[in-house]
Parts: sequence; structure tokens; C-alpha cells
Amino acid sequence: MQRHAAQLLDDYRIWFKVTFQRGRILKTRGDDWMAYDDTAHFADPAGFFKVNGTPADISRSEVKSTPLADVSRFEFASPHEINHYGWHETNRAAGWLYRRKQGSAGVVVLSHGWAHAGLKGLEMIFIEPLLKAGWSVALLAHPFHFDRTPVGTFSGEMMVTGDVSLTVEAFRQSVADLSAVVTWLGRDRPAGDGPVGLMGYSLGGYTAALLACARGDLDFVVIGAAGDSVASVILDTGLGVNVREDLSWSGMHERQNLARAWGVISPGRMRPRVPRERILLVSGLHDRIMLPASVEALRQAWGEPPMQWEPQGHYSLLAFPGRLVRRSLPFLATRLAGQPARAGA
Repeated sequence: MQRHAAQLLDDYRIWFKVTFQRGRILKTRGDDWMAYDDTAHFADPAGFFKVNGTPADISRSEVKSTPLADVSRFEFASPHEINHYGWHETNRAAGWLYRRKQGSAGVVVLSHGWAHAGLKGLEMIFIEPLLKAGWSVALLAHPFHFDRTPVGTFSGEMMVTGDVSLTVEAFRQSVADLSAVVTWLGRDRPAGDGPVGLMGYSLGGYTAALLACARGDLDFVVIGAAGDSVASVILDTGLGVNVREDLSWSGMHERQNLARAWGVISPGRMRPRVPRERILLVSGLHDRIMLPASVEALRQAWGEPPMQWEPQGHYSLLAFPGRLVRRSLPFLATRLAGQPARAGA
């Protein structure tokens, strides 16, 4: 019964997204994408994702105060600009810092999922439970999401499209921005002392996984409902039907072509620089979007870091009731109990 309900919820959400969040048709033109299929990028992910530099000046402004936290908004120029289609809105990174009032154990940098457009759901499912558990939280808006959404598009629409180069650049910008936030939190300590790590879900899980392959000084990385390859979601599930159609105009729906173009944003093609004991994978056994086979492929490729399987689907893992956060809290507590010295970035 639980499996049926979990899969039914996933199927409904897939139907809703592919029907009412179709997105515009973008096509891959030419063979510029072949530049991403370069062994040098896999040998030096830190260089490809631009994670070694210090962030530009970050501006902060107070937004509100809650019983648990003082909330401020931060902005900075993205270390990696995107110039496709004249959409410059995405080049100004933005996010929110929830600084815990009663002292903070450390900071969880939250890497959100696809198409989020408001804070309420994220605050209820992720941020408030983490604050109650003693953590401050930094939430970064991914490229093409929230205020970074180009005029005339919906939040997240341009993140994964039939233009394979734009998709790579969107993930590249997302990883660079996440890294800048981690550096800022560790350097300027705007939320106090303590460990700084990542928690990512779905699209955000892929981004967190890529950053874990690019720098080794993260105190922890929790990856929820993300596997070895972004291509798996597009080619192997119902959620990818619209993007598959758009990719077919250029032949990029063929697995061998997409694997080459998107290999550099597929964490299963790389190895983490973060030690395995600092990584936790959490996923649903009945997930219809992030298939368990892809998650297991990532686990094997990464040398079998700790894994938590749940009898949930993609969306029930997120929200029933806050299962991902609840399963992550004991792991986060171990990161406080006795941390080894950080590895260098």
C-alpha cells in the first residue's frame, strides 16, 4: 500500500509538470557541446566549475526575524556568467541566510530542487526542522530560479532544456555559486563558528554531488534523491518526455550523445574529494523520477558511502513528513561529535 501511494504521488506530479510546466522548446545547434566531452574537465573539476576563487563582495540586508532565526538576504556576482539568449538575470546570485538566534552548531547550505519559486515550502520542510535541531541554514537560489528567473519564463524553466550546452552552463554556474557561498560562510563566519556542509535534494542533490567532486573541504554532504547521471531522469522517466522531444530535433536524445554532452555534469563520472564518511546518500525505493538503479550506480562509483534507503517515492521522501531531514539529523550529529581535520580544496 505504501509503495502504491508513493508511486501514485510521483505519477501525479510528473503528469502535472509535463502538462502545465512544459517550458519553451530549445534546441541544440551545432557541435559546440563536444567541448564538454574533454578528459581535462574530469581530471580537474575544480577548474571546470570555478570553485577555487574567493567570492566577490557579498551584500547583505536584513529581511525578517522569526522566533528561531534572523533572516538576511545576500547577493553577489556569479563567478560564472551565462550569456545564452541574453538572459542576464541569472548572473546575479542571491539567497537567504537563516542565522539561528540561540547559537548555531554550524551551517547547512541548502541546495533546493527544481522549479521552486517560493520560500514557504522550503522553510516548512527543510529550514525550520534544521533550525530546531541547532543548525543555521543558507539557501541559495539556483540559476534561473526565484529572482534569477528571466522575464517571461517560470522558475527553473531554463535549467534543464533541449539545449544541452545551456544545461551544462546552468549546472556549472550553480556549482560555482554554491562554492562561493561555502567559502563565504567559512571565511567571514556570518553565522558563527562550526562546520559548513551541504544538503541537496533532486536537482539540488546533483549540484551538491558535483561540488563534492570539485572540493574536499566540505564538512558534510547529504545527497537526497539524486543519482549518477542527470541524463537518467531525462531519458528513463516520464518526467523527461518534453525535454526528450526537444533533444530529438538534434539527435541528442540518443544516449551515447547525451552521455558525452552531459558527462561533465554527471557525478557518477567523477570521484568525490570529500571523504566517504562525510557523505550520506538518502533515496526512495519507489522513486519514479530518480530511479533506484541510478542512485545505486552513484553509490558504487563513489566507493559505497553511507546509504539510507526509504520506502518512499520522490515526493513522499521530501515531505512525508520531512523524512529526508529527519534521516539526515543523526548523520549531522556525528559530524559535530568528532570531526577530522578538513582536506584542502
